Amino acid sequence: MDQQEEELLALRKCIEGDNQALATLRDRYHPRLLPILISRGASQTEAEDLLADLWGDCVGQSDSRPSLLEKFSGKCGFQSWLITVATNRLIDIKRKLVRHKTFVMPDDPEGGTTFINKVPGAASAQGESTLINILRTSLEQAFAKCPSEGLLMLRLVYLHGLSQRELAAMWSCHEASISRALSKAMGGIQEATMAELKKLDSGVELTWEDFVQLCETQEIGFL
Repeated sequence: MDQQEEELLALRKCIEGDNQALATLRDRYHPRLLPILISRGASQTEAEDLLADLWGDCVGQSDSRPSLLEKFSGKCGFQSWLITVATNRLIDIKRKLVRHKTFVMPDDPEGGTTFINKVPGAASAQGESTLINILRTSLEQAFAKCPSEGLLMLRLVYLHGLSQRELAAMWSCHEASISRALSKAMGGIQEATMAELKKLDSGVELTWEDFVQLCETQEIGFL
């Protein structure tokens, strides 16, 4: 039995109410999740409280409140799924804090530009989470700012599988020129994406590597 099979077996035991199996998962992943949440803008207390609630939700209470683990489909790694769930909950916490601050300080001169007013509100009709909306909005805005030629090259290479040599023939230039153009376009998208994330002022600090990891999580995939 490989590690993935062992993990799935442990998850099934947790869903069935095996407290020892849940304790084992918590001991394994809690130390990994805590520093990630802190690096993304949570205080030590916020991170600890968030994870306590998360592990508590992994215990099914009744038919009306099944275990959170039942939502894990196995399309991505369990750790990646946990990170995604925890990050989404952190964003929700930050939204509530800003909403409370806006409520108790109605005369705040910056009230019209706070995170709660700029980030898409509740989950959409398709049931998308706040995290998905933030990632999608940032990336869509970044692609919209990418020069058309660079965007076309990216599409031809990464979506249609053309080689840089084929693009060089199409543009009548050297492969090195294509490579530089692709790097420039990718760099521009990365910079614009992170700028859009900052504009949303979510209070969650994501690096580009964090962003890519979240987008690669198939549970929230939209690329």
